[in-house]
Amino acid sequence: MKRAKDKAVVAAFEKVLVMILGNGKVAIEIKYDPDEILPEENSEGVIKVWARPTNCILREDLLKRSYTVIETAGGLFTVQCLDENVVIPFPQNAFESDNTDQVTGVEKSVYQTLENINALFEKFEDYTGPDQRFTENWNEFRGLVYRQIKESKCIKSEAAQDFPSREASLKVYFETITSTLKEKDFSYCAWEIVRKEILHTLKFVLDVNSNVKFLR
Repeated sequence: MKRAKDKAVVAAFEKVLVMILGNGKVAIEIKYDPDEILPEENSEGVIKVWARPTNCILREDLLKRSYTVIETAGGLFTVQCLDENVVIPFPQNAFESDNTDQVTGVEKSVYQTLENINALFEKFEDYTGPDQRFTENWNEFRGLVYRQIKESKCIKSEAAQDFPSREASLKVYFETITSTLKEKDFSYCAWEIVRKEILHTLKFVLDVNSNVKFLR
């Protein structure tokens, strides 16, 4: 009985061809035997294509690694910069969701945050930090951010009605961070403030968003 069942399963899947297309879509072709009864008239073969690419998902492991790397670079905040610390209002509303219908908006906010961080580094890429260890961690963090942007790019095309308000909050947040950098003349303590804000953001995303579709 078991052998017959196994043979039937193998025979069924011999007729199924799964293809991952260059644009990230998945195509499935089912080949029918001419003597079999087809589900619809005039169907010699059926091809179904799903519009949602397989990589439309955030990587929790990469977000956690990003947090660890940048936290290890100097702790939560350097003691010598306490007097220069400033409070930057955190856009909590950009990452919160009351129900599963708002998850896509949160995912887009996380992705937008990664893009904003990357843009910040590209604009002021000369900063290397106080020592070799910091520089190595800083560069690894930048690489992780860039990797997540590339791997989850299709999230940008997802539709979410609540995203414009989230995006507006993020815009104000990162403009304030950029202004702080300029006001403090891109000093070590200015970048420590940036690092503190990135840590806060990543921790909030990882701790609060249980509904977000992370690849674990």
